[in-house]
Amino acid sequence: MIAVDTNIVVRLLTQDDAFQYERSYQLFQSEAVFIPNTVIT
Repeated sequence: MIAVDTNIVVRLLTQDDAFQYERSYQLFQSEAVFIPNTVIT
């Protein structure tokens, strides 16, 4: 399991940078992801 920070979640949701979006999308597709409460709030 991998923990992600706010940057990864933002890139996935906003799709503002094509390369970073693709990398974050691949991460969420291939790994068990843990999103800490501090990232969500």
